[in-house]
Amino acid sequence: MKKKTLYMIGNSHIDPVWFWSWEEGMQEVKATYASVLDRMKEFPDFRFTSTSTAFFEWIEEILPDMFEEIRQRVEEGRWELTGGWFIEPDCLLPGGEAFVRQGLYGQRWLKKRFGRICRIGSNVDSFGHNSSLPQILKKSGMDAYVFMRPRLDTPVFRWEGLDGSSICAISLPGEYTTWFYEPTKENIEKTLEASSDFDKMVCCYGVGNHGGGPTKDNIHSIHRLSREIEHVELIFSSYTDFLKELDKTDLPLRRGPFERINVGCYSIDSRFKQANRLAEKRLAEAEFYLTFAKERLGRWMPEAGAMERLWKAVLFNQFHDTLGGTVIYEAREKALAQLEGACAEAEHIKALAIQRIVNTIDTRENSAEGFPLFLFHSGDGDWEGYVEAELNWFCKAPLRLMDPEGREVAYQRIYTETKTRNYHIGGRRRILFWARIPAWGYAVYRVSERESTLASGLWTEDAGLRPEGSCVPEACVPEEPCAQISSCAAEKTCVLENAYVRLELDPANGQMISLLDKGTGYDACRGSAGFVLLRDERDSWGGFQGRPFEDSGAEFELESLEKVEKGKLREAIRVIIRTGGTKIQQIYLLGAKDRAVTVRTRLFFAHPWSLLKFALPVGEQCCYVRSETAYGCQLRHISDEQEYPMQRFLDASDGEGKGLAIANNGKYAFHMAAGRIQITVARSAIYAQGNGKDWYDEKEDYRYHDMGEQDFTLALYPHGASVENSILYRLADRTGGDYEYLADSLHGAVCTVEDAGKGEPEGVWDSLMSTDASNVRICAVKKAEDDQDTVVRLLETEGRDTVCSLHYGGRKYQVAVGHDSITTWKLEAGTDNYSQVNLLEWPEEDTKSGSCEMN
Repeated sequence: MKKKTLYMIGNSHIDPVWFWSWEEGMQEVKATYASVLDRMKEFPDFRFTSTSTAFFEWIEEILPDMFEEIRQRVEEGRWELTGGWFIEPDCLLPGGEAFVRQGLYGQRWLKKRFGRICRIGSNVDSFGHNSSLPQILKKSGMDAYVFMRPRLDTPVFRWEGLDGSSICAISLPGEYTTWFYEPTKENIEKTLEASSDFDKMVCCYGVGNHGGGPTKDNIHSIHRLSREIEHVELIFSSYTDFLKELDKTDLPLRRGPFERINVGCYSIDSRFKQANRLAEKRLAEAEFYLTFAKERLGRWMPEAGAMERLWKAVLFNQFHDTLGGTVIYEAREKALAQLEGACAEAEHIKALAIQRIVNTIDTRENSAEGFPLFLFHSGDGDWEGYVEAELNWFCKAPLRLMDPEGREVAYQRIYTETKTRNYHIGGRRRILFWARIPAWGYAVYRVSERESTLASGLWTEDAGLRPEGSCVPEACVPEEPCAQISSCAAEKTCVLENAYVRLELDPANGQMISLLDKGTGYDACRGSAGFVLLRDERDSWGGFQGRPFEDSGAEFELESLEKVEKGKLREAIRVIIRTGGTKIQQIYLLGAKDRAVTVRTRLFFAHPWSLLKFALPVGEQCCYVRSETAYGCQLRHISDEQEYPMQRFLDASDGEGKGLAIANNGKYAFHMAAGRIQITVARSAIYAQGNGKDWYDEKEDYRYHDMGEQDFTLALYPHGASVENSILYRLADRTGGDYEYLADSLHGAVCTVEDAGKGEPEGVWDSLMSTDASNVRICAVKKAEDDQDTVVRLLETEGRDTVCSLHYGGRKYQVAVGHDSITTWKLEAGTDNYSQVNLLEWPEEDTKSGSCEMN
């Protein structure tokens, strides 16, 4: 009888941050790798598998001699490189570009230091895996993947992504760590039982989490067990050798994400998750503005060289325990500082690039029309919507606003961020107006002081100064924001309405009771929408401490409901409610041309061990939920009450496409129960709280997540007919903020554009790039890693194979984008030449052949 073979994988899953901070993580990497090298000297048959290029970077920096010894062991084939990513991240919550950068920086670093890239992805401890990973891994040079959570009933299978890309996946049938003889034996037995249909399987051993690696006892145990278990052959080996020998012809096929592992991690630590969302956004914006500036200047700004370092700071802090909210408070604070530091530096780079762009324009032209107000849009499609801009403006001077074509624009004064009222000198003015900005470009509006020609002091239609539908405020001295009106009860201000949407709030409790799509007559609110406070005794990961979360029975008391903004451009209603020490302020805003209601929420949360959700009654028929995932859109038919992960948007619809789309700027979890879609907005478990018997000690000092103040924004889009994903992406872009403004001065073109090859730039508007297909999004633009070229990344959003035009820098490129596909295009500087590359920015054939040469 032929023996079954177990390929024993010596490894050490290392948490660089968990119950310790990153400095201790660096030390555990150093100690683990030193131990591995010692074991290799003592046991000639011993082999080791590792992940995470961040660890190698640490070793190269602090112990170059050790790193050189590791290089030798890799060359010998005794040290296997898996993972191919910078770190083992959370694999559900980061954005798509973050996963791309994991491979881009990880794989290229391996190629440069070891002369090879990794072929096997590995995230054994990550809490679930998104459905875009097969495509991202495949286009990053990997055709296999290893994970442990969740443990599936099929240990080896083909995993197919949204675009049809497939890889060979290993769901470890046993644990990734073992310590001594008995645990090693138990893991072998568990692996054998779970893989009875296979004649060979992998089985891991080694001390992990805080590092350690395979011990002498581990190795002696395997030698001993290889003699004791007669029907199994135990060999020290690697994932590479296992996959090479595995018959892959009849492997089962699986699709979709692997979710709902440690579901409490989807929502815990709102501040950190919002900082992560902002960091991803800021870095992407910085790269766009750097690219735009390059086209204007004819050369890359030196700051482009900082982007890899900033991305790595974000990637490191997307480690699954860090982003998942299960680390100790000290480690979390350091991680938050690193994320916010990356945001700040990216913002600095963005500001420099914007200045370089505007300085290429002579803004003195038409100076009689006033000072330039630059509006930038970093996103697809021409931007049309309401802009809020805060200007330094003499308080007594009436303001005139002109669009790029010289037409006067109606505006509405709203409250400034500055709360000091000064009517004599200086001053601030915040205005709201409808604007149009080209895709990935800018438009130049003009602001000037109006000469008062009306004795009455009022703008009138007779003077030709009030375009139809506008709200030009009174020219009183001093002007007041046109937002001061009496309470809701006096003026029936429980309704916001325009030509497209009608919102109604209940005057008794401030809850939304109607959200009407007026074009179809469909009401997306099938009851009362409001907050639900739950008692949540789960641990940090979402494990039960005896019972699941349950309704606390808390009732919210209405403190106030009043209209705080009233004008012909926009109106707003503010609702304030309380329960116990928790206070919630929501401002519902609806512009005259808006098709979605914006809800700005300020929460002061004061309930430990609790879960707060915003519940919207969409009806039980709206059980088809689309939500954004990493570079994709995940469709689920939800019939349970479990929490699911999301990113910037979800859409709950019925079988005909009618429903409610919801975008957010920093939330990641939702569930469906009794016909209500419920967005998790706060979860106050104890930092690094585990699940164990009698673990709580009232004498200890505990810190709780999410206590205190936080702000977040939702956009509610009712629709009585089906909507394409592209609309949801646009809604999400806008909710997160996809425009910038700069009140510039009058100046000449102080930067030369002679080398740019474009001639003089447009003075009033310009677009760096766009596509002519609404289902093809530009996701990222950046400097090429190897040269001075430009890289543009596209995503198809509607499941249609598409050929379209990519317009960039005055040139047009025809590109093919497969359904649900991420494609990357390299545009040669100064020419019409372009080519498709993979996510590592190499030609696809080079990655397949292993000839990916570095410059």
